[in-house]
Amino acid sequence: MSIRHNCDHGGCYIKTQSPDWGFLDNAFSGRIKVGDIDGIVEANGHVLIIEWKGAGVPIPRGQEIMFEQITKKNLITVYVVNGDPAESVSSHLKVYSNGSITYDKPCNNDLLRKMCTYWERKARSS
Repeated sequence: MSIRHNCDHGGCYIKTQSPDWGFLDNAFSGRIKVGDIDGIVEANGHVLIIEWKGAGVPIPRGQEIMFEQITKKNLITVYVVNGDPAESVSSHLKVYSNGSITYDKPCNNDLLRKMCTYWERKARSS
């Protein structure tokens, strides 16, 4: 089952279940801020992080730097998906792996599903 929240029953998820991390703004040096992860799975010690952005919404530079750094060891892969989150329709996929962007093309939900299946097979075979 996917995570879905009913705002009519229990209030808005962001307001009721997601803390305002602003109280940690001074806990880190420079411009480092706490962020959220939209989706994450693990297989055989490998981690796939899925970040969703609205159609045409760019990845902030700080997030790009983080994705490049955390994927250098080859145990973490990041998929940045652009699309319509309300309808769960993907339109573009950017993949960070081995410290760089390894895929950056339009996609749809079927392709995203295939890419996730491929990632898991690769992770379980290593």
